[in-house]
Amino acid sequence: MKTLSIIIPFYNTEPYINELLQVLDKQVNDSVEVIIVDDGSMKEFTTDYNWATVIRQHNQGAAAARNTGLDNATGEYIAFIDSDDLVVSNYISTILNKIETEHFDYCYLSWKSFGGWHCDVKLTSINDRFPSFNLCVWNRIYRKDMIGDVRFNINKPIAEDAEFIRDVKEDGKKKAFISDYMYMYRSDTPNSLTKKFGKGELDMRRVVYNFNKITPDMDYLIDEVKELDKVAQVVILTNENQIPELQNYAMILHPCPMQGTELRGEPTSNFTKIDMPIKTQIVIYTAQTFALGGIETFIYNFCMNMKEYYDIIVLYESMDISQIKRLEKHVCVMKNNTSKKILCDTLIVNRITDHNPPNVQFKQKVQMVHSCKLQNNYVIPKDNNFVVPVSEAAYKTYEVNYDNCNVINNLTYNQEPNKVLRLISATRLTFEKGEERMVRLAKTLKDNGVPFIWLMFAERHLKENIDGIVYMKPTLDIKNYIAGSDYLVQLSDSEGFCYSIVEALELGVPVLTTPITVLDEIGFKDKKHGYIVPFNVSINEDFVKEIYTKIPKVKYKYDNDSRIQQWRNILGDTVPKHDYVYDGNERVTIKCIVRYYSLELKREVAIGEQLTTTLDRAKTLENLGVATILG
Repeated sequence: MKTLSIIIPFYNTEPYINELLQVLDKQVNDSVEVIIVDDGSMKEFTTDYNWATVIRQHNQGAAAARNTGLDNATGEYIAFIDSDDLVVSNYISTILNKIETEHFDYCYLSWKSFGGWHCDVKLTSINDRFPSFNLCVWNRIYRKDMIGDVRFNINKPIAEDAEFIRDVKEDGKKKAFISDYMYMYRSDTPNSLTKKFGKGELDMRRVVYNFNKITPDMDYLIDEVKELDKVAQVVILTNENQIPELQNYAMILHPCPMQGTELRGEPTSNFTKIDMPIKTQIVIYTAQTFALGGIETFIYNFCMNMKEYYDIIVLYESMDISQIKRLEKHVCVMKNNTSKKILCDTLIVNRITDHNPPNVQFKQKVQMVHSCKLQNNYVIPKDNNFVVPVSEAAYKTYEVNYDNCNVINNLTYNQEPNKVLRLISATRLTFEKGEERMVRLAKTLKDNGVPFIWLMFAERHLKENIDGIVYMKPTLDIKNYIAGSDYLVQLSDSEGFCYSIVEALELGVPVLTTPITVLDEIGFKDKKHGYIVPFNVSINEDFVKEIYTKIPKVKYKYDNDSRIQQWRNILGDTVPKHDYVYDGNERVTIKCIVRYYSLELKREVAIGEQLTTTLDRAKTLENLGVATILG
C-alpha cells in the first residue's frame, strides 16, 4: 500500500498540467502514487513521467473524474490537485512528514492564489477554519478510511467539493494543519468552471436564499435546502443564522453580491440572475440548408432514425422553410442565437467549411464529410473527436488518415410509397452533376425511338429544350415518384454517397448511373440494379434497347440498423427526455408591404422583405395590412 495517493482530474488543461507535473517530478517517491483521470479531453492525455498513472474515461465532469481516482487509489491518505493549479516544491515531503509525525484523519493546507484574483489563506492554529467560500478538497488531505464510500455528486459541475466535505464529516476526527503555503490556486484560468458558470455556460443551478435573519421557526428550510442540495448549489445570505443544521447542506454567507439561477426568500439587490443554458444530447449544426440536397436528406433521415434514442436540436443560420416544416414535427429546430448558450453531449457539424457555433458547448464533436474533395481548399477540420465520412470513396479523395475516423454510410428512412411510372432525376443541373450527359442521354433515347417522360426535380431547366422532360419544382420527398419510375437517372462526375441511388434501390427501382466510385461501396451491380452509363455517354443502339426492354427487377437490402449502431457507439447509450412537442403551428413566408417595427425580430422590417413566421402571426400581420402571405 502507498502512503499517499494524489488524484488529478484533467480536462483540456494543457499546458497547465505539464507545469504541475514538472513540479511533482522532483518530489514523487515510492510511497506516493499520482493518478491522472483524463475526463474525455478533446486530445487524449499522455505523459512521459512513468510515476504517473493516466486513466481515460468519457467526459462526465470533475466529480466523476475524482470518483474514478478514489476508486483506483491505493494510498492510506488522499490528496486532490486541480490540473490547472500548482503546488510548492516540498509539497509531498511536507505532507509525508506530517503523516508520519501526527497520523491525522484530515489536514488543512495553507494556500494562496496567483494570476488574477488575489487570496491568501495562512493557517496559524489548529482551530483555524477556511473562509466560508473556500469549501474545496484541494486544500485538505484525508485518511482514505475516513472517506469510506463517500463520493462526489456527479450532478453538480461546480460546488461538488462542498457537498463532499460535508458528507465526509470532519467533526470529531483528528485534525492537523500545515502553516506553510502548500497549494497555489491559479485564479486566471480562462475556462474554469466558475467562470463558465458566471457566463451561463454550465448546466448548473445555484439557488440563493436571502434573509436578514433565520430564526428557529423557519425550520421548514432544513428539508427544502437538503433536497435542493442533491441537484443544485445552495447559498444562503443572512446576517444571522439560528439553525446551525443548514450549514450541512448550504453555504452560509453574510449578504454580498452573488450570481445565481434562482432567488428565494427576501428581495435583494445583491442577487444577479444567470440564465440557464439550453441542454440537449445532440446538436446537428448546418450554417446553410437548402430546399434540396444530400446534407438536407442526411439531417432528416438522421433525425427520423435517431430521435428514438436522443434529444436532438437542429441548429441553423439559414434554412429553407420546407426543411423547417418537415423537421420541426419531430425534433426541435432553432435558428441560432449566439447570445443563448446551448449545452450538448455531441455537436455534429455537417460541412467541413462551417465553423463551430460559438454559443454551443459540447463534450464531443463529430465532423461529417459529405462530399468528395472537389477543391484544394476542402480540408477536414482537426478540432473534433470523430470524423464521419459518408463513404470510403469520399474519404479517400482527401488523401489523409485520421485515427478517429468512422466511415458510416448515410442513413435512409423509408416511407410507404405510391407508384408512378416515369424516369426521374432530382439534382442540381450543373456540370459536376452531369447536365451535359442528361442532354446527351435524352437525345440518344429520342434518336433510338424510346418514348420517355423524365421528371426532373431541379431549380432550373437544362440548357436545351427536349421533349419528354417535365420540370418539377424541388420538393423534399420524391419517393412516391421514384417508386413508380422505371429508372432513377444519376449522371454525376462523382458523389460522396448519393442518397438518390440508395433510396431508389431500396424502393426496388433500378438506376441509370455513371461509374462513380461509391457504387461498389453501396452494393450496386451493373445489370442487376440498373445500368452503368459511360461518362462520355457513348451508348449504342443495343444498349438503348437493353435498358428499354430489360428493366431489372431489383432486390436490394441496405443495412440501416448497423449504421444506427455505429452512430450509437459514437453518441453513447443515453435516455432522452423527449420533452420537445411540436406545437402544430405551421410556418409560412410573408412579404412586408408597409415598413413596421417587428416585436418578434426586435428591429424594423423593410418594404419588400420576406420573412418566415408562424401562420397565426402571419394572419395577424396580414389583417393589420403590413404584410401578405406568400405560402
